[in-house]
Amino acid sequence: MNVESLFSGPALATVPRVLGFIDRDPESPTFGCCDRAYWHYRLIDLANSRAQEAGLLLTLAWQYPGQDNPFLGKDILLDWIRGVWRFWLSARNADGSTVEVYPNERSFCATSFSAAAFVDSVRLLGGPVGFEEELRLAEPTFRWLGNNANSDVANQMAASLHALSGYAALTADAGMAALVRERGAEVRALLRDDGAFVEYGGLDVGYQTITLSTLTAVSRLTTELPWLPDAIGRGLSAVEPRIGNAGEVDWRGNSRRTQYVYPRALAALGSPAISRLAVGLEAGSLINPCWVDDRYTTAFAVDYFLTAMEVRHAHEHP
Repeated sequence: MNVESLFSGPALATVPRVLGFIDRDPESPTFGCCDRAYWHYRLIDLANSRAQEAGLLLTLAWQYPGQDNPFLGKDILLDWIRGVWRFWLSARNADGSTVEVYPNERSFCATSFSAAAFVDSVRLLGGPVGFEEELRLAEPTFRWLGNNANSDVANQMAASLHALSGYAALTADAGMAALVRERGAEVRALLRDDGAFVEYGGLDVGYQTITLSTLTAVSRLTTELPWLPDAIGRGLSAVEPRIGNAGEVDWRGNSRRTQYVYPRALAALGSPAISRLAVGLEAGSLINPCWVDDRYTTAFAVDYFLTAMEVRHAHEHP
């Protein structure tokens, strides 16, 4: 059983599907928009900013070193990635926040996750080199995130911390580093004694693993949060017993009724649950990025790419 390919396979298989979401015509006024219902079908009046996380998926596809990766080093992806992030910048509200569903919305969720994907994409493509203008234009988004929160939902709070940490690392902005510490304290306060990060009052394995994957990313970006490794470990201990022998989760015990698992943190910490997920993938019984709808497939595939990279790193550096 090749565990790395079991995770990279669904991620790679998702890329052509996501490419179909994107306006890839550089002459189009919506070049880079990843919400096909908006730019092509004209079914909605506003583009969902979370769709722009496709920029990070394409970044990972461009650089993932697996031998079975047909997208590795393809220069056209770089043009599309830049187009994706330029559209994201142009479509934001004046205060830097972004829209997810309805007019005049300032979505903390969509702003947090899309901004986190933006900074990860820029960092993986070489940091500020070549993205100076985009980073400058993006600054209001991170200021907005620092001044807004949704403390009922841990995964969104963690995503905002990820975004702030990434921007601080790219810009060496002292004010942004202070916001990282402040938001970090707020995220830490959402961790209960039993290891659960609160999701509308309880533990939800799906959203908890999103939170843990996000905090794993944060741990690679900042040294400002010394409590983070212990918190991730405690959070992992809370979900490992809930993941069955073939990666299945009893959704009835989840506060938000999710049935999936984001695996990146499990792989990063060497959890035995990663092998159980691999069993489910090999058997074709585990919910994976190819199974979920257009709204969620991109973020899920990103996590599978990152999981494959964690597995590869663990193999190369035992």
